[in-house]
Amino acid sequence: MNTRIASVLIFAAALSSSALTPLSAASKNDRPTGYPVSRINFPSSGFEHIAPGATQGAVFWLMGSPTQTVSPEVWIYSGYQANLDLANEQNCNTLVITFAKGKVVDMKLVNKPAVSIIAANPSSKQPERYASTK
Repeated sequence: MNTRIASVLIFAAALSSSALTPLSAASKNDRPTGYPVSRINFPSSGFEHIAPGATQGAVFWLMGSPTQTVSPEVWIYSGYQANLDLANEQNCNTLVITFAKGKVVDMKLVNKPAVSIIAANPSSKQPERYASTK
């Protein structure tokens, strides 16, 4: 399973767990929620941006140290805002960046319940593979 699939599966599990909670029992900010991010712009540094394919080094150079590191392939940054009102209303202000082979493969803005689930499931590492000589 590659890192992107693992990230998607963890996030899908986070979102599906919200279906188990009755809507009357949880506010919209208590349910794990997230939105895909296609690009992060840094206007103060010229035309710099981060998008899928950017290296871990470029992310570190532009964004600094992550707020939290779930694994070497999953970095979390707090304090971001979307250009989508619904994401901001749902407090999706934490950026999760997933890497594979040293490059960005996935970015999403999530809320605190989603961060808790992602942080509790650091299973984004590659599974061991065995080859048969027969």
